[in-house]
Amino acid sequence: MKHLCRTKFVNFCGQPGARLDVDQSLYEESNAYSKNILFHLMNIILLGSPDAQSKAFRKVLVDEHIVDQRWEQYMDKLNSDWNGYTIFSTVMLAVDISFLAVQSVQAQPPVILLSYMSTLCAMGSLVVTLLLVGQVNKNLRGSRAVMAAFLVGMSGSVFGFESFPLMLSLPFGLLIWGIILFAAALSTLIFRTPGIIIVSIAYPMWVAIVVLAIWPLLAANGIHVGSFVWYWITKLRIPHLWHRNIENVSRTATTPSHV
Repeated sequence: MKHLCRTKFVNFCGQPGARLDVDQSLYEESNAYSKNILFHLMNIILLGSPDAQSKAFRKVLVDEHIVDQRWEQYMDKLNSDWNGYTIFSTVMLAVDISFLAVQSVQAQPPVILLSYMSTLCAMGSLVVTLLLVGQVNKNLRGSRAVMAAFLVGMSGSVFGFESFPLMLSLPFGLLIWGIILFAAALSTLIFRTPGIIIVSIAYPMWVAIVVLAIWPLLAANGIHVGSFVWYWITKLRIPHLWHRNIENVSRTATTPSHV
């Protein structure tokens, strides 16, 4: 009965501005939830992962209150993601170390530098994931008082409550950068190959893979490549070609004959 009365009081039951959905906020967005320019910068650097984590986090922390029904599911998903990041980071470390052992790589400093950076990113993703599993997970699995104290303590940083989603996005962001840097090292090795046949075959495949890899990122941000290409063809390219043909025909028709 006590829990029911508290829930009705917190959700303004019977009032004009009552909460009608579990993730509906009753108040205006506070400064703790506001995203400053530093957060947007980190969101770009980490390829949109902080913003995705922030949206998921706001569904379980509404008006600084934890939604118990969603918290356990949220934590289970985090642990599943952390297990996956641990496996991927370990594989990425093995790939980078094996790649550095190739004799043709050792003679190319740019490839070595990119491989070193990829190794550091993969190692950073692995270390951060292990720390999240060993330290943060213990605080988030405790009582409501322990969870509230942990989240309130993190909200005192320059990012506010967004510091927690930003911290959760580090394993994914570092892992993606490790993969990107390894791809850059491999691309540098391919394009510095003296054989023209190898480059001519690898270049179209490289372009196709880059386009297909960027496609999900653009689609997640509301940028659809197919629509853009269709717009470029129908609205820009075809009218330009049509007007140019009309001008050529008109110029030909107005040119005096020398016969």
